[in-house]
Amino acid sequence: MAPKPYLLWVNSRITSPTQVSASKFERWYDTKHIPDVFSTKMITSACRYKTIIANAESPYLTLYPFESMSMLQSKEFAAIPDEDTETFPAPSHSCYHFARFDTRVYECVDEFEKEGAKAGAATLIISAGLQPAQGTDSDFHAWYKDEHYRTLASCPGYVRTRRYKLTNAFLPDVDPPMYLALHEFESEVLPEKELAETAETEWSKRIMGNLEKQEVGCFKLAGEFSAESEEKL
Repeated sequence: MAPKPYLLWVNSRITSPTQVSASKFERWYDTKHIPDVFSTKMITSACRYKTIIANAESPYLTLYPFESMSMLQSKEFAAIPDEDTETFPAPSHSCYHFARFDTRVYECVDEFEKEGAKAGAATLIISAGLQPAQGTDSDFHAWYKDEHYRTLASCPGYVRTRRYKLTNAFLPDVDPPMYLALHEFESEVLPEKELAETAETEWSKRIMGNLEKQEVGCFKLAGEFSAESEEKL
């Protein structure tokens, strides 16, 4: 997933599993919805993930980096189809009647990449939404840049972190944390022991102990897509 100034983050779940199976939903995402998103010409790459946490409420995560916030007000973005007769039952055939999409827009804050990291999406990702205590944002950002990136880089399989600030959340019943960090790992399993150790420093304990909100999910890559590849097909 190439870095871009903005990110469309979509965490979803099927709300009618007796009517729409997981395999149908995923096939719709890969073969219909993501190509429809690419047809806007304003989003040209996407990564789709599935949770590795048992019984996660919303098991699917799709990330779309994009260049300009004007995309969200464009007629092309508004025209992305929500209906599919092969996937979603009548009478509406609308994805929104059979699944819930927690859609958020983020602006990139910074990025850290381990030296020698491979390009492209890594196998595993941690999506960490954190809300620092009021008035502590500067300490929060300094913790990442002056300590946390370094301790994460010592974890086996660590590739990179991209951090974002929330600009918009589309669901009215959702009040997300202000900051999002996407930590990528190229490995079969997350290094849980080493990750736990990154939270044991005094600075980490202070930051984590003062968080107002925390929202963490762990996901495995299910597919990496590009508009260029779709055109070749």
